[in-house]
Amino acid sequence: MNGENVASAEAAKAKPGDARQRSTIGFPYMPLKDAVELVEAIHGNVGLGECDDDQLAAWSGQSTKSSGFRVQISSARQFGLITSDAAGRYRLTDLGRMIVDPNQAREAKALAFLNVPLYKGIFEKYRGGVLPSQAAALEREMVGMGVSDKVKDRARQTFERSAEQAGYFEHGKNRLVMPAVSTVRDAPAPEPEEPKGGGGGNGGGLPPSGVDPIIQGLLVRLPPSGSVWAEAERNLWLELLKGSFQLIYKDKDPA
Repeated sequence: MNGENVASAEAAKAKPGDARQRSTIGFPYMPLKDAVELVEAIHGNVGLGECDDDQLAAWSGQSTKSSGFRVQISSARQFGLITSDAAGRYRLTDLGRMIVDPNQAREAKALAFLNVPLYKGIFEKYRGGVLPSQAAALEREMVGMGVSDKVKDRARQTFERSAEQAGYFEHGKNRLVMPAVSTVRDAPAPEPEEPKGGGGGNGGGLPPSGVDPIIQGLLVRLPPSGSVWAEAERNLWLELLKGSFQLIYKDKDPA
């Protein structure tokens, strides 16, 4: 998946035998907003069903022969929003389903951003700190991570637009901060009972005092014990919990 997007946008630029023209890390050539538009086109016409190239191109007002159409598809794959089968028919992933749900879109965009290897690498490197203030410095970082020197400017611009669209720049464009996630659901969760008998632990009561509101919100989203919970949805919940830990806790005490 990662190589597909890089190759599709750079193949025409690279000269035979010139490995320096090829990026070695995956990243999209269109920002998150463009990928979401493709997801909305699929969902708006076939819901959770499948479609082919001709249908998707028509729904998005493009031509199947357009390079922009191919790059947009590749970008949606990079963000983990669509997938295709051996016959080339497209459908939404679990994350794609979330991103068209207004109650889950914010969470889904935050997770989609981290699906991109380049973006996740930058987030991990600079979490808790500030990004380089100069565009040239950030581009050098990207080149060091595997971005081709010929496309570093486009990679940076797409990264910045995607970070803003996913909510990572809400505290300023000089740092990446995991967005806080709304706990709004289709139906209100039942009121938790007060813990009885002084027991902390798994009695079904309120979270302990002092627990960060982000973690409390994730705990509220847990389905009742014994209920059906798809593995893909469990994995998404765990990824969000991991990202929340990165936001809330320090890796180590400052020296």
